Amino acid sequence: MRLLLSLLLLLCVGELSATSAVQLDVAALTEKSSLVVVGKVDSSECKWDAAKAGIWTHYDLTVTETLKGAHEKSREVVIRGGVVGEVGQHVAGAGSLETGAEYVLFLWKDDDDRLRLQGMRQGVFQISEREGVKYAGNSLSGLRIVDPETMKVRKASALEFELTALKTKVKDLVGAAKEDE
Repeated sequence: MRLLLSLLLLLCVGELSATSAVQLDVAALTEKSSLVVVGKVDSSECKWDAAKAGIWTHYDLTVTETLKGAHEKSREVVIRGGVVGEVGQHVAGAGSLETGAEYVLFLWKDDDDRLRLQGMRQGVFQISEREGVKYAGNSLSGLRIVDPETMKVRKASALEFELTALKTKVKDLVGAAKEDE
């Protein structure tokens, strides 16, 4: 009986390390975001929230281009999780940013006026270069994608675009939304 219970627990561990989310395409990410920026992470610092109930990683970003929203040369983005002293907190699917790396970030402001990732790690498109061409791609790691109507888990793939194509798509979506107003 103990062996059966242990086996069952091991089978469930994979499910426990994922956060359920509806997959967002570029159009949905753009529509739901108040700010879309291209930038480079300069530094990060983990801090407790005011109630000392959760840890947040604060990332300082130099913004090179704003695709949606008001442009500012620097922004602070927060992501749930991190390590303060000897206490760590991990939120599956929350995402993280690397100091020195470049990203296209889809962001929204929470009730505390903090910039957060739209769709968790779905809103992080890391910029990379292959054979002289820049690409931007996101990840679904730590996310269990569900169908919005049935809420059943479905197979999903991360998104990747040539950087210029992604920027053009976002700008076109923003322009079309302004025309509809």
